Amino acid sequence: MIHQHSSSKASSCEVVVIGAGPIGLEAAYEIGLKGHSVVVVDAGAIGAQIMRFPPTVRFFSSPERIAIAGVPLDSVAQEKTSREEYLAYLRSVVRLRDITVRTYEEVTDITGESGNFTLKTKTASGTLHSISCSSVVLAVGGTATSRRLECPGEDLPHVRREMDDPHRYFQRTVLVVGGKNSAAESALRIWRCGGKVILSTRRSELYKKIKYWIRPELDVLVRNGSIDARFMTEVSAIHSDGVDLKSTETGEVDRIQVDDVLLQIGYESDPYLFKALGCALCGEEQSVQHDPLTMETSVPGIYVAGTAIAGTQGSFQVYIENSHVHSQRIASHLSGESAPDTPVLPELPEA
Repeated sequence: MIHQHSSSKASSCEVVVIGAGPIGLEAAYEIGLKGHSVVVVDAGAIGAQIMRFPPTVRFFSSPERIAIAGVPLDSVAQEKTSREEYLAYLRSVVRLRDITVRTYEEVTDITGESGNFTLKTKTASGTLHSISCSSVVLAVGGTATSRRLECPGEDLPHVRREMDDPHRYFQRTVLVVGGKNSAAESALRIWRCGGKVILSTRRSELYKKIKYWIRPELDVLVRNGSIDARFMTEVSAIHSDGVDLKSTETGEVDRIQVDDVLLQIGYESDPYLFKALGCALCGEEQSVQHDPLTMETSVPGIYVAGTAIAGTQGSFQVYIENSHVHSQRIASHLSGESAPDTPVLPELPEA
């Protein structure tokens, strides 16, 4: 049971945006441009997903494609934007565009109907609030929790799901599990920091779509044996002193000695709020059924924006750069205007 805190407060606005990532902030800006009062609420900081990136990691998309709210994004080195640059950029957008954001405030319940919703929230310190609004935009992303191996030992203390600073792995033997960009970049950065890296992937070779500034160097390190790549393997068990790797071809199990295990196997969405509201979800991915011209879900007055529309993405098709139009569509629908045309992103040269 949740006990009411004596300092609980009530407030109201026209639209609440849940999620202070790039698209949530952009939605608040676009809706505000139409004259609506908007509040953004997030259980964490602004750009919380990006905060989880390792230090200095760079985006795959070019700066102009991940810029939001009409604010140019400049890179110090005139190349791909780093984690730190983008977080600083988001802070600047919030200040420049005067977006009202309430961070570290979790939405625990939503009741009511279109035109009359009530959100219950709880701050990090335990204070309870309620917000009344006419419409709700769910921009909650699709990476709420890390995927699990569902094998014995994966919750042991030396098993991690976020790389954090690769310095922690200096002179340690690390098993990196995964086959896509996160695993590839983690393996490379840990090796650069003086760690001994073993890479386990179910693939038969390095993923073709690894970032073009990562793959060539990783490929060389794998071929010359600096990084021990165990292709077509999967983790069958993790022990305090080692890991069992099973061949997906023969079923043979090899026990290897490691100091740390880093799981880079992707993330899953959290459909809790959509389910609680009765929004229709589709398929194994639990993608959100919505009108593509208005972004309204199957529940009137509840909208979805950004990567949240796709649920748990196996192969990413929805990301920041092709989600900007979501904000404009929601803002137009709330204002009784026609949906804007789908923008055509200019093609980029092959890397």
